[in-house]
Amino acid sequence: MIAIRRVVVLTLWFVALCGLPHLAGTVQAQDAQAKKQSNSEKPSEPQSTQPESKPTDNSQQDLVARLEKYLTGTKWTGNFIMDGKEELIQEHYEILSAKKSEFGDNWNLIARIKYGGHDTTLPLPPIEIKFAGKTPVITVDKAVFPGLGTFDARVVIRQGKYAGTWKHGKKGGFLFGTIQSMSEKELEATKKAVQKITEE
Repeated sequence: MIAIRRVVVLTLWFVALCGLPHLAGTVQAQDAQAKKQSNSEKPSEPQSTQPESKPTDNSQQDLVARLEKYLTGTKWTGNFIMDGKEELIQEHYEILSAKKSEFGDNWNLIARIKYGGHDTTLPLPPIEIKFAGKTPVITVDKAVFPGLGTFDARVVIRQGKYAGTWKHGKKGGFLFGTIQSMSEKELEATKKAVQKITEE
């Protein structure tokens, strides 16, 4: 009886031993098949048909062209106030010509400036106009205006209005006002004034 049990046990052990490699191979094959099927069922990522957008300076050139056209032949009418005082003082500017130079953010402006007892038309020293996004900001850093003195300012131009800070010598304050286009008659006079100044 005991001998029979030993034979049975040995037989089962032998069968198990011989079957393990086959079983392991079967399991590995099944795993590989499952992975392959899983990968084939994953949706492929769509490939973009649009080319990558590359930054260009076209938008900047467009802003400059539009600003040149917008500023030329404009009247700036408003007020300024000095630090520590409440009195508003009227000011009036006319930009007869506006053209961006080839150097940095510098612009060449011919303007008529009227405030207090001053009324003069002259080509201004190079004035920086920088863009905050699409908004132009006149940037004056201690620039000497012939016959008027040294000025420093930051003036934002937006939707037919202007506003900012100014400093003239030791005095300073705020300024604001509206921007309007000149009439046809005024533009004709402006062209003659610009031509006269540029020919001198």
